[in-house]
Amino acid sequence: MSSLRVVAYGLPASQGSKKAFKRGRKIVLVEMDEKLPAWRAAVEGAARAAAGMHWATIDGPVSVSGEIRLPKPRTTKYPDVPAGTPDLDKLQRAVGDALTKSKVIKDDARIVHWNIRKVWAENLSGLDITITQEQP
Repeated sequence: MSSLRVVAYGLPASQGSKKAFKRGRKIVLVEMDEKLPAWRAAVEGAARAAAGMHWATIDGPVSVSGEIRLPKPRTTKYPDVPAGTPDLDKLQRAVGDALTKSKVIKDDARIVHWNIRKVWAENLSGLDITITQEQP
């Protein structure tokens, strides 16, 4: 069973909510969170760096555990935990896609277990996760 720790810094962004625009006869869907491309690039780059040149893309079941660290606003209804937006499932979606694009895993559909929590960042925002290959 192999595992890989990925630490990425940046402003976590959610993926999932989209806006629809009509361009001529086409309808174009655009992610609502404009910070998403930079966040996915940060996670992808950190995953590639952690994997190194000798990492074989996992094409089997994996679990992902760790935390996503969000910057704490000056005022919040929930001072101890980030119980507001962004939604955890939408943050996970962005991470899964970045891990796929980095070629650490073949497809985010291979993630069979998530154990991720949102926390307030003590210093830098980002994520600290471990990807573990499961036995099929």
